[in-house]
Order: sequence, then structure tokens, then C-alpha cells
Amino acid sequence: MLWLVFASINLAATISPGPAFVITLRNAMAYDRKTGIFTAIGLGLGVAIHAIFALAGIAVILAQSVFIFNVIKYIGATYLIYIGIKALQANKHNNKAVNAQKQSNGKTNISTYKALQIGFLTNVLNPKALVFFPAFYMQFISSETSLTWLTAFGITSILTEIIWFSLVTIVLTNPHIKARFMRIAHWIERICGGLLLALGVRLALSKIH
Repeated sequence: MLWLVFASINLAATISPGPAFVITLRNAMAYDRKTGIFTAIGLGLGVAIHAIFALAGIAVILAQSVFIFNVIKYIGATYLIYIGIKALQANKHNNKAVNAQKQSNGKTNISTYKALQIGFLTNVLNPKALVFFPAFYMQFISSETSLTWLTAFGITSILTEIIWFSLVTIVLTNPHIKARFMRIAHWIERICGGLLLALGVRLALSKIH
């Protein structure tokens, strides 16, 4: 019962709109299913870092340091702004989404490593996650919680992230759905770029600490 409550709240937090969703949408539409799924795996690896830090108590220490917290916040904001600008530039110079769709060899425009990196950095540089995970886990663990349960909670968070955004990718890259999206690919690229820019600026100006 405890695990079901944990998993339900974790899922609700995962599916809420944010940088992870925008970056998955952008990569799935601009490239292909494989790229989107590796982005999802990267997002999961980012969650793994936050989960480990939270369960080990490291996140609490980092969150209490205004300097370290702000460094993470501004690096994360800069990264989102950078990705947003790249998306807008891709749209300006012969939209990458259209190019990827037209490639005869079916290869993506970025490597699987790059997709992993984008997903990983998007989540690991999110200071809100640094605050969320310790606060969330504290509702379910105590000094008496076994290592088995701690591991189960961490794995649940990681797998939820990967599975959810992989499903989002699979739906978005369905041939019929993607064919319709490709008609407005340049607008999707602009919207994703604009959203990432806005999220980056919002993060830089936010007072989470």
C-alpha cells in the first residue's frame, strides 16, 4: 500500500509539464523514436542522481547551501536557454525536423550519446528536483526504513521517468500522428524553443531557495 501511494504521487509529479516534457517533445519530433527514447533514458539517469543524493541525505546539505544551490540553478537555467536558442536556430536554418523526416538513410541528426546527454543534463541541472526529491522521500522513509525499501523507492522514480517519457515518445512518433505534426514542424520547433527559453529565464529569476 505504501509503495502504491509513493508510485502514484511520483507519477503525478513526473507527468506534470516541465522542461523534461518539452525536451522529449522536441527531440521526438525533430529526430525520431530512437532519439526520443534515449532522451527519456537520459532523463531517468538524471533522476537517478537526484534520488541517490536525496536518499543519502546529500541533497539536503546541498539545498541548504545558498551558493551551491544558486550555482546549480544558474547553470541549469543557462542550459535550458542554450537548448532553446539551438531549437530556434534549427527552425531558422532549414528546420531540422523536416530534414530528419526526409533523410533516406533513416539516421537521426544527433547520436544516441547526445540524446542521453541532453536528457541527463536537463534533469540533473534542475534545482527544483534538488528540493523536490528530499521533501518527497521524507514523507515515506524514516531511520528505520530498510535498504530494500530505499532501493525500491529510488528505482521506482527512475523507471517512472524513463517509461513515461518513452511512452510519450512512442505516441508522438506514431506514423499517423507524426505525419500530422510534420505539417507544422516549424511551429513545433519554435514553440519548443520558446518554451525552453522561457523556462530557463523563469528558473534564473525564481527564488526557490
